[in-house]
Amino acid sequence: MRLGEVLTGVRLTQTQESGNAVPFSELADREILGLEYDSRRVKEDFLFFAFPGGRTDGRQFALDALVRGAAAVVSESPAPEQFEGAWVQVEHGRKALALAARNFYCRPDERLRLTGITGTNGKTTTSYLLDSIFRASGYTTGLIGTIEYHVAGRVLSAVNTTPESLDLVRLFVELERHGGTHVTMEVSSHALELARVYGLNFHTAVFTNLTRDHLDFHGTMEAYFDAKKKLFEGAGGPAPRAAILNRDDEYVQGLKLARDTEVY
Repeated sequence: MRLGEVLTGVRLTQTQESGNAVPFSELADREILGLEYDSRRVKEDFLFFAFPGGRTDGRQFALDALVRGAAAVVSESPAPEQFEGAWVQVEHGRKALALAARNFYCRPDERLRLTGITGTNGKTTTSYLLDSIFRASGYTTGLIGTIEYHVAGRVLSAVNTTPESLDLVRLFVELERHGGTHVTMEVSSHALELARVYGLNFHTAVFTNLTRDHLDFHGTMEAYFDAKKKLFEGAGGPAPRAAILNRDDEYVQGLKLARDTEVY
């Protein structure tokens, strides 16, 4: 797939090559054979996404990615002076990765029935209950959450409650390859804030409750709730077609739902 196709929908700021700004049109036809955000996994003609992480800054590994054969680097920051390759500067690195992953893998989420569950407590229990119902109904399913990931009966270790966007889309591809149709997933506030589910097409969004937690990351309850709301507002993608809400929770009244979203 060409670079321009991979980055369809991504907001660009600037492109550079060997320290000199060049039009994106001169890079758009480059063939991209894969995507990565970990430079250690980069191969020839891969597109490397370099953005700040919780422990390290991916931009520090841009040179390593180039040595390993990266066709270009995508980042929110300008290219460092010593960088001698193609550099695409974007407005938001994580959103760029999420959109690029969907483009590169032909948007598998649009062919799957995604149910996203968010809330402080009850996500895991709810996800297992829903997944068991789908399986009992004869569907081949995927389950993504805190304990582990299930892909068409295959059990994988869970690194995060909600994987990075690229890893998440790859799970969708694997599920679809095995005839899967339904995905039930926990969507953490961290994932929503860090754009891990940005652009995804959720059929149903579920809100369990909101209590004091993760304030070390969000700072305030207002910011915590703002992150949760993104699932129902369709962050980067369409709003969910259905919403299942715990009306006993006071925060439910603050959710902004699309007019055509069915509420239960």
